[in-house]
Amino acid sequence: MAPTGSPDPSASAPVQEPGRPTAPTPVDPAPPKTPSPSIAPPAPSAPPVASASIPVSGAIGLEHQRLGGDAGPLGPATAAQECGLSQNGCYQKFTNGSIAWTSQTGAHSISGGIEASWLQQGGVGSYLAYPLGSSECAQAGSECSQRFQRGSVYDVTGKGVYPVWGGINATYQSLGGARGYLGLPQEAEQCGVPAGGTCTQHFQRGLIYYGPAGTWQIWGAIGGMFDALGGSSGYLGYPKGAEQCGLPGGACVQQFQRGAAYFVPGAGTFPVWGAINARYEALGRNRGYLGYPVSGEQCGLRDGGCSQAFQRGRIYYAAGSGTQAVWGGLGQFYALRGGQGGALGYPVTAEACDSGGFCSQSFQFGVLEWIPGVGVRYRLVSEAYCPALNVGAVKFPGGGAQRVSFAVADDYPSTRVTFITCVRQANGSYAKEWGALGSAGESGFARPGVATGPTWQKYSPTGSFSVTEAFGLGNPGTALTYRTLNPFSRWGGQLNGNYNQYFESSSSVFPDENMWYYATRPSHDYRQGVVINYNRPPDSPVSMNAGFAIFLHGNNLPTWGCIALNDGDLLQYMRTAHAGDRFIMGVAYDVFN
Repeated sequence: MAPTGSPDPSASAPVQEPGRPTAPTPVDPAPPKTPSPSIAPPAPSAPPVASASIPVSGAIGLEHQRLGGDAGPLGPATAAQECGLSQNGCYQKFTNGSIAWTSQTGAHSISGGIEASWLQQGGVGSYLAYPLGSSECAQAGSECSQRFQRGSVYDVTGKGVYPVWGGINATYQSLGGARGYLGLPQEAEQCGVPAGGTCTQHFQRGLIYYGPAGTWQIWGAIGGMFDALGGSSGYLGYPKGAEQCGLPGGACVQQFQRGAAYFVPGAGTFPVWGAINARYEALGRNRGYLGYPVSGEQCGLRDGGCSQAFQRGRIYYAAGSGTQAVWGGLGQFYALRGGQGGALGYPVTAEACDSGGFCSQSFQFGVLEWIPGVGVRYRLVSEAYCPALNVGAVKFPGGGAQRVSFAVADDYPSTRVTFITCVRQANGSYAKEWGALGSAGESGFARPGVATGPTWQKYSPTGSFSVTEAFGLGNPGTALTYRTLNPFSRWGGQLNGNYNQYFESSSSVFPDENMWYYATRPSHDYRQGVVINYNRPPDSPVSMNAGFAIFLHGNNLPTWGCIALNDGDLLQYMRTAHAGDRFIMGVAYDVFN
């Protein structure tokens, strides 16, 4: 799916997430003029020569003496003092460091990796400008930092030396700096990704983003997910506000350019974006009936669609069907039936309910209805039948047949059936060939796995059956094995060796069927017919008293178990049928997933 954009919520102040300090709303000062990555101190080709004869005077001299003079950590001067610099300041280089001074900042030493990074940025003329104090280290040999007029520089053991400045530094300091939840920087500020005017910098437990919507921290579980999705170069884009915590259930959310990210205790951290996010927001986000997300968006579904699971339902997106939520009793039934991969396809409307509790929702290929005191009523349109074969949403096998015909009733004990023939295409998928209306047994369909029993019970069987032979008063042009009836034609109903097969006899003893009589009587039921191989080879061995004489025949009225069509529809079926074609029949609820 090509997700759509999300609404533009107002940026809000950071809210405490469990285990984190409350963060004030960060200010957004001008970004640094020339941000650049951390660079290790260069190795000079020849070190400057220290000399006790180089004067060290004024405030810089006093600071040098305070630090132990030539015998102190800085050692003797290696160059004359320079004054009249930026802000009327002064600067002097020593063997192991530097001292810089202005009347506003005072005189402070800079040394080691921090000095190398500062000098690489331009020293007193850089964006950082003059130091505001000496470097501070947690303990000997550990991380050190030093504050400057427009930022700080951090020497992080095992990582490198990184300046933190501008809008990112303002937010960083407001969150406690190195002693806050974010911890120490892990890289220099990176700018221009994904677009000009944007910068990010990673810290031990998150990152800070500077961009069009302000400067915001992204940390914890949401920060980890944001990085995994490509950061600001990913689909979510840049943050539009700080993380908000303290939501019901202890959850947190953060809004981004094209969606939102949710941390849900016990479930995980998930983005919601594009068209699904737009629908989620319209339904009240986490405060609506759906609740919080419990999975990421899943795409590549049927017809290129997408869906996302929430605490009390799902939202589905498919081109041509829109974006709709399915929930509650209808949602549970829909999920059990395979969701969008089932016979119903994708939802095309929202659920609508009346004051009496009756609810309904339309899908690509049918309708689900919630009837108080009854439950879910399931209705499919005939356009669903062939696509259901293609997505495995038929409970009974089609056997890879060239043609699969359906005779489907809406419910029990309905006798009206929709008859659809699906033909296999060159690519292996099925497409509708033609359709008609027909009739089933007077008692409707037997439940799946339940035998129809003797014909006088008047049930049609449920299941998938092959067709291999036909009969009648003259071959109408079928490729099926054809038997022309005569006055002695019978079909066995007595519990003997002739049960559920053709035989010939001069006598007519009930419950054997006199096929000649049914073919020649005025209604011409058996003038043409097709044997549906229920309870007989090649589909199964014959089981006595499980049912017999299940045919497709004419005279479109409720039968004693057969399927009846109008004569013209019956002839169309016979003229296109081949041995091995399948016949799937039953109530839609029990035929389709």
